[in-house]
Amino acid sequence: MLIGHYAPALALQRVRPSVKLWHLFIATQFVDVMWAACILTGLEHARIVPGFNASNDLDLWDMPYTHSLAATALWSLVTFVVWRASSRAPTRTGDAAVMAVAVASHFVADFVVHVADLPLLAAQGPKVGLGLWRHRELALVVEVALVASASAWWWLPRRAHPASRAVAALLAGFTVFAAASFYVPTPPSPPAMAVTGLATYAACAALAAWAERKAPLAASARFSS
Repeated sequence: MLIGHYAPALALQRVRPSVKLWHLFIATQFVDVMWAACILTGLEHARIVPGFNASNDLDLWDMPYTHSLAATALWSLVTFVVWRASSRAPTRTGDAAVMAVAVASHFVADFVVHVADLPLLAAQGPKVGLGLWRHRELALVVEVALVASASAWWWLPRRAHPASRAVAALLAGFTVFAAASFYVPTPPSPPAMAVTGLATYAACAALAAWAERKAPLAASARFSS
């Protein structure tokens, strides 16, 4: 998944508005941010294999430090500890838990779409993945449905705001991008994929910050402390 990873961020921010949406956007993609860094530094490896699956050409054969179940659990724990320790807000424990859940959601979403390339512990051990990416149209429908439904649920409490239409247009653009990503050619090399991904994550986080600032949640709509 790419844009589909942001569905949990939108849903979690709706129920925990004390956490900024752009923070959750970064958290849900934190595993892939680390993957990009590991690819660029040679700690993990991938290869471009034309026709590897129906949705993309990326063979993710070596990523134990970022995408394994054990690594995801560790990154989630680190996120909780660091977030709670660095915040002075009275909501810091709950906020830290939500951020940790956002990080962990990446493995859950990847488990659904990836072929069996997600290590449980190490690169040489068992790997899992339901392989929805083998069926491009079905994967597209699932990802678009997740993004569209989470976007609508996040937007509903803001619909009376004067800027709600502009924010709705942005969310619609996210949904279109989710669908279009299935037809965009895979970058020519794993490092190019990593750089493209980092640029995309940064742009999406910036747009999330803009959307929340443009149409802030009214105090009466906040039902989480």
